Amino acid sequence: MHHSVRITFVLSITLTALGLSSPLRAQSRQAPPGMFKDLDDEILGDALIIHGKQLFIDDFVISELQGVQKTLNQPVKHPQNPVLIQDQPWEEAGPGFGTVIFDKDDGLFKLWYEVQSQTEGPGKTGIPRLCYATSQDGITWQKPLIDAERGTNFVSPPKTRHFMIVGLFKDDHERDPERRYKMHYVCSPDGSEEGSIDLPQYMRSLRTSVGWSPDGIHWTAASETPQIPFSDSPSCPFWDMKINRYVSYLRYGPPNTRKVTRIESEDFMHWSPKVTVIRPSHLDGPLATQFYQTSMFPYEGHDMGLITTYHSESLSPIPQDKPWTDRKNIQLVYSRNGTTWLRVGRQGAISATELNHPDRDWKQTALDATFIPYGEMNKAWDWGTVSTVYTPAPIIVGDEIWMYYTGIDAKNWWTHVGDPPVRDPNVKEPNKGVGLATLRLDGFVSVDAGDEPGTLTMKTLVFLGDTLVVNANAAGGSLTVEAFDAEGIVIEGFGAADCTPITTDSVRHVVKWKDNPDCHLLQGRPIKLRFHLKNAKLYAIEPKILHNHYLQSYD
Repeated sequence: MHHSVRITFVLSITLTALGLSSPLRAQSRQAPPGMFKDLDDEILGDALIIHGKQLFIDDFVISELQGVQKTLNQPVKHPQNPVLIQDQPWEEAGPGFGTVIFDKDDGLFKLWYEVQSQTEGPGKTGIPRLCYATSQDGITWQKPLIDAERGTNFVSPPKTRHFMIVGLFKDDHERDPERRYKMHYVCSPDGSEEGSIDLPQYMRSLRTSVGWSPDGIHWTAASETPQIPFSDSPSCPFWDMKINRYVSYLRYGPPNTRKVTRIESEDFMHWSPKVTVIRPSHLDGPLATQFYQTSMFPYEGHDMGLITTYHSESLSPIPQDKPWTDRKNIQLVYSRNGTTWLRVGRQGAISATELNHPDRDWKQTALDATFIPYGEMNKAWDWGTVSTVYTPAPIIVGDEIWMYYTGIDAKNWWTHVGDPPVRDPNVKEPNKGVGLATLRLDGFVSVDAGDEPGTLTMKTLVFLGDTLVVNANAAGGSLTVEAFDAEGIVIEGFGAADCTPITTDSVRHVVKWKDNPDCHLLQGRPIKLRFHLKNAKLYAIEPKILHNHYLQSYD
């Protein structure tokens, strides 16, 4: 038998044995329709190229809203709050400023929180200490014995004067294991290490410095101290993968002005000058709002921030007609680049132009901007103030985002009572604790429709992928999606009538069109998506790649 004939015969038998009844040369080599597309700048035009989750906090991907509105969704406070309280004799004036992470390597929630050991005498202040706690579930916390000499859970701080007010993170980017954990901390180089201090002089001398640790417990100060000018609130340092730099958010100054600034570094030692990214606006006028500590963190390609907002500073009692006076709650801020930030109100992000426009009911807007509220006055454990606990990375548990905060059952200046205000030495120290609030995955801002149907139309976009996943609650309602081409014509097979209605609640709905096993025909081309909603909430969309589109050959 001729060699070529023999090879063909053997190959034919082999293919038959594999379940392929026809010889290879007889197989179709025609690519499925729409599998391959051309894409260049002329075809792309002004379409947005999107990757990953798209949130609807701002209007970046939104072309038009009809019959729907955005809604700021508040996290739910955990029923076991406060989850951590002062229950040890050395935890005076605590728990205060803090940082919490979930360490995936150790499988532990880890919390660092500040307390003070009080000193005696007029004009004296406490000695700040940093405590450490761990938890298996993020709700029940243990305070391990670390400082054997004192019998406490104090960490071993950098050797510096007046170490306090810490923001820290675990740096998975760092190659040196001795510097795995990094912190920004406030110190007072001109003060004394322990004992009483002159408070005005001490406040003027505050600086921000750098420290690191192999385990988050034993800390070393950087050789150069300080690195950063004044701050008297915790910093928010982290490694930003989008720009390959360290970033930190901290207080403006000097002088002590309640604004939020941003700095960057390539090595965590040399830092850029401060750039102010959040400052008061018309929104803040009616409630005389100022900004305390923040918690900024990357989230699915976006930048989220919780900001402690302090309203109407006063040493006097809270007036009945202005119940927000001398209290703090938490608002939401948002950015797509980490540098320009948007305040978020009841109906989503508010641009800087809007914020500085006086013709608006800014009092109601400010009240509606509350993300994590303080509790019911004189009743709840956190009725006086709630403040952020820094989370360098989002803590995702199941399908929820977990956020921690501190609360107290007193107004901010609880030490002053009466009118005129006087410091009352007999006033009892308020109860303080750390609380947990949980939010649906992607649940910051949703696009909502009620009994009357409405639509959200996205801007022209291009994505690569074969599956459209949406986070939506359509229980008791419906959600369908249709796709248009660049000319605004409905793409065949992808109309609203072709879409299988979503009628349940899930963070991972897969959108399906009846004649299409997936949506690869939509990928790699400029399209517009329109969402039809009735009694539904849409939180986010995400193009995904869930199938294998390998083709053996094509003509």
